[in-house]
Amino acid sequence: MMHPIRSLLFSCTRSLLAPGLLFVLSFVLLAGCGSDDNGPAPSDLEGTYTFDRFEFAVQGVNNFNILADTLVTSDRSPRMEFFGGDATVNLVYRIEEADGSSTVSGQFSTRRNNEVVVDFSREDEESRRELLLPEIIRFDIIDGGLQLSADQERNEVDLRGYAPGRYAGLTQPVNGTLVLRLNRIAETPAAVWYDGHE
Repeated sequence: MMHPIRSLLFSCTRSLLAPGLLFVLSFVLLAGCGSDDNGPAPSDLEGTYTFDRFEFAVQGVNNFNILADTLVTSDRSPRMEFFGGDATVNLVYRIEEADGSSTVSGQFSTRRNNEVVVDFSREDEESRRELLLPEIIRFDIIDGGLQLSADQERNEVDLRGYAPGRYAGLTQPVNGTLVLRLNRIAETPAAVWYDGHE
């Protein structure tokens, strides 16, 4: 049988350890959402980015310019808004002949090799398909966050189904690379300074 004093010490130690362990676990889980050990802080990426290139490149074929072919472009759209506080991101866009703008939302995290990983997996496939987006996009961070660049391999992409009016000649799904180039135009997310009317 355990001695009363040893039993009391064991109970006290156990009651002190439980909150400490919970705190450490919470910290580890939260830290993993925004950046790894040596990645840039999520706040370093906060701001509004507009697209210079939004293309689907297929070897042996001219690049399919999604930005020019199927998206309505302006000084506001399409754009990506990064919110450093909760490491969330919005991609705001407008498809030709659509009544208004649409948004796909996700989370992002930074990596030690100057990379930001954007996770759109919580969006339904139909929403991502409007932009040929995969669930995960890996961007290179250039010039301290002034530019973002991604060359994302995509397989079995049905461009004809995506935009029949533009790509009706493609009878088979194709493999290619989604080419994205963005420039930061403001250090605050556009949602903060636009009036909400696209």
